[in-house]
Amino acid sequence: MKGQNTANDFKPLKIPWDITMPDDDRIRAMHSLLFERYGDLKWWPAETDDEVVIGSILTQNTSWSNVEKCITNLKRNNICSLSALSSLEPDVLAPIIRSSGFYNQKAKRLIDISRIITENYSTLEKMSGFPVDELELFLKDVKGVGRETMDSILSYALHKPVFVVDKYTIRIFSRIGIRGGRLDIDTIKGLISDTLGNDGDMLRNFHAMLVYLGKDHCRTKPLCPECPVRSVCGYFITAGP
Repeated sequence: MKGQNTANDFKPLKIPWDITMPDDDRIRAMHSLLFERYGDLKWWPAETDDEVVIGSILTQNTSWSNVEKCITNLKRNNICSLSALSSLEPDVLAPIIRSSGFYNQKAKRLIDISRIITENYSTLEKMSGFPVDELELFLKDVKGVGRETMDSILSYALHKPVFVVDKYTIRIFSRIGIRGGRLDIDTIKGLISDTLGNDGDMLRNFHAMLVYLGKDHCRTKPLCPECPVRSVCGYFITAGP
């Protein structure tokens, strides 16, 4: 039954990779193997929901270490909240978030989304009371909020059962051999929902584990020998180093 599974319900499937392995079995095996390696990562790394939204804009086209520098600067200036940012002008905010890159553009986008959310919902807590489909329509109209940013806000700031698909997810699923490597965002989200259910905490942690896997092992040039999911990975079995 969807939404009733927990991380420990999914045990590793002790079968070798082969082309006939159903995608849902492979996804369950991936989840369990990753959980054995990484556990509950308690992601997103933020102290408040406002900080999640801020980080989701700052992280575009830059590393998380640069985002952390910006967050530290915002906190030092007591403006790490949507209400505080909504009262600023871009030329004031831009130098504070300089380390994020594209800081003039991001300053404007941060102020815009802060104002739009506070004017329409007052707070993220109140905003979270609205259904996902309505929130998606709202966020899609906010400049600078693409699909990944929108899903990150829905999942991590508004605590909705939304799985975030990013470059790591697509790379990993393609190499594993899910759907024969023919994937798009909606296909992946549908597979995850059908296989793991709609438990928000599980979906968030699965995304976080995939990010760690992408950084630790499944890089552009993969480091396969110590990869925790190599036993179910088509790339490792058939073409890996």
